[in-house]
Amino acid sequence: MFQYEIKRENEKAIVLLNGSLSLRDSPQFRTDLKALIETPEIQELVLDFKNLSYLDSSGIGILLHSYSWTKEKKKEVRIIHLSAEVRTIFTVANLLDIFQLKKET
Repeated sequence: MFQYEIKRENEKAIVLLNGSLSLRDSPQFRTDLKALIETPEIQELVLDFKNLSYLDSSGIGILLHSYSWTKEKKKEVRIIHLSAEVRTIFTVANLLDIFQLKKET
């Protein structure tokens, strides 16, 4: 099961992801993220993966779209708190550099 919560802090929107993001969950999440990015007062999007255990290719697609949308709007997107499982997916998909994620020591 996938759930997410959006918290706003001034010009920052923090999206707390929980569970497993898959094709079934993607359309609504994609719509909500795009609307959030298009909100004029939001300048930074932070995706908190602390409680995300898995994402499939549709989840990766949403992340790439969110990156593209934020860059088009001259905004920032960051991903924080990758679990080991999701970090492996990011490594295989070559997403660590795109999202400027630091390798933890």
